[in-house]
Amino acid sequence: MFIAVTNQKGGVGKSTLAVHLAVRLSELGHRVAFIDADRQGTATRWIPHVDESIELATLREPDEILERARELLATHDFVVADAPANLDDVTRCILLLADLALIPCGATVPEMESTQSAIRIIKNAQAVRDGKPDALVVFNRLPANERQRLVREAREAQHCLGFPVAKQALRLRAAFADAPGQRTVVWRLGASAKKAAAEMHGLIEEVLRYVKASPTKHRPNAQRGAKVVPRKRLATRTGTAAEADARGGAGPATKGRSKTTHASH
Repeated sequence: MFIAVTNQKGGVGKSTLAVHLAVRLSELGHRVAFIDADRQGTATRWIPHVDESIELATLREPDEILERARELLATHDFVVADAPANLDDVTRCILLLADLALIPCGATVPEMESTQSAIRIIKNAQAVRDGKPDALVVFNRLPANERQRLVREAREAQHCLGFPVAKQALRLRAAFADAPGQRTVVWRLGASAKKAAAEMHGLIEEVLRYVKASPTKHRPNAQRGAKVVPRKRLATRTGTAAEADARGGAGPATKGRSKTTHASH
């Protein structure tokens, strides 16, 4: 199962959602790989401090992502990708592989308008992939007070987004901002982050229910104790070859040093 977290607008919590999702999946006993395609590299600096069993691949080029993602899908239950904060060829490549796209979205009108661009590119991918990837919008950084006007307006406007919206939203809480700097996840921050932890756990549980309810192209095929195929050095391929490829994954996490692949930037 390939899950992409994408939005063209930075600062909407894309990397935060992607990292928390990957770590929680690993805690639940799944074999998890993570593709960091965002040039900011937030996840690359964050994940090794949180869960050494997650296989981390830092990739920046479409051809590299196409090749490496297929290798990871063959040996892991879940591949989570943090897409770039733009809608370039890397994002399009990721959406040609993804089973599910999560779209974090702020509650303001400009943020929702910006999300429309991401929604359009996902719909373009669906048009050439028989409906894939599935998509789910996640409201993030909503005011903590449910009665505030901004929250009401966001709820009223969600029908305009064109995709299902997760019932569990993430609020504007200090814990979500603190977690990356402390190189941890919110449920490990203690009592002060209790509400943030409950929201993130609730959201991830909702995502997993959504995944189970939807048939996927990439079925998990990693077995307990499965041996990970050694990684090959990525060969540079032509754009034509990558385009041709585009037309054409539950065992316990093993502890140890984090396995990180760095590709050319």
